[in-house]
Amino acid sequence: MKPIILNSQLNKNNLWSGCILASVAHAIMVAHYPELSYEHSWDGDNYSVVDDSGGRGTITFKNNYFVGAFRNENFPRIDIPTAIDFFTGAPKDIIELAKNETLEYLLEEDEDGTISPFITTGIWGDNDTITSNDNIVRIVQCGGYLLEKQFMDKDAAIGAWRDYYEMTSEQVELLKSIYERKINNSHGIITLTKNEIKLIGTESSEGLSESMVSFEEIGVNWDK
Repeated sequence: MKPIILNSQLNKNNLWSGCILASVAHAIMVAHYPELSYEHSWDGDNYSVVDDSGGRGTITFKNNYFVGAFRNENFPRIDIPTAIDFFTGAPKDIIELAKNETLEYLLEEDEDGTISPFITTGIWGDNDTITSNDNIVRIVQCGGYLLEKQFMDKDAAIGAWRDYYEMTSEQVELLKSIYERKINNSHGIITLTKNEIKLIGTESSEGLSESMVSFEEIGVNWDK
């Protein structure tokens, strides 16, 4: 296999920004839809996204690189024997990152009781490009569709999340505000005011609890 550069306009920073936007929208709206709490989550540098039709994926953002691994249970792959083989031809740092972090979030137990990573496509990249051993059509089929909104430009993505969650204009403005602060202060802690928390628009204790957890995962705390 020879890795393919998918798009020189897309890179690690674009993707990270899109994942942050997705996560802020989720953190606001999970207050209204706590049953969707599983859809987006962060564990340190690892962003995971899941849907209810057999798709899941994790992207690890580390230093100058990122690794993404995905599976779509509706598109089994028999052409690539093991999960790490999806990264054949990648730099050593990418392969180590995939082994030690990304693939640890995609473990499955087989019929023999053996636990190992199970994916159907993989991507990796740096500050310049995104690369894969699959073409874009195969990536989308095999789980990459989970990143459709994360790869949109900011304005299109905001509109897509607004429509997906049926967000009010106040919630959209809150999304924009928190997103801009996070992008400009990626490693710092951001604190939402009591007024901003009110703009989330619910008093559901279950929903607000899920919202607080989701915000904390991306370094956004609530003023108590």
